[in-house]
Amino acid sequence: MSLDANLAILHHLLAFGLVGLLMAEWAVLRGVASPESVRFLSKIDLAYGLVAGLLLIVGYLRLRYGVKGSAFYSGNPVFWLKIAFFFATGLVSIIPTIAFIRWSRALKAAGALPASAQWVRMRRLVTLELHLLALVMIFAAIMARGIGL
Repeated sequence: MSLDANLAILHHLLAFGLVGLLMAEWAVLRGVASPESVRFLSKIDLAYGLVAGLLLIVGYLRLRYGVKGSAFYSGNPVFWLKIAFFFATGLVSIIPTIAFIRWSRALKAAGALPASAQWVRMRRLVTLELHLLALVMIFAAIMARGIGL
């Protein structure tokens, strides 16, 4: 198989993995705070961050070494919308990540669990992230068909 095909496959697997991990966070946040759920959120979020980083790297490799070439992407405004929404998702995700780290530290230090209002706020932010990622996927499908050139 070609490098382009392998990069495309890996890119898609990472994208779906990112959505799956975010869905896992959302599912945990649909429940109530417990020591197990706080610990699990930290693990999921770490994996989410790693997958997001790998997705960026593989995306860059596709841009640089893929069959379509960088001109196909850089000249397409839909590509830049996709990138903007991906980074917007990343910016939103900073807030839950910080909260999950704080919750884990509080749990280890004093056995404290997050307040219900904090839990609900993080669930809403993760829901927002899911909506933003859906737009990223929509822009990716549009862009791949050359729309916007």
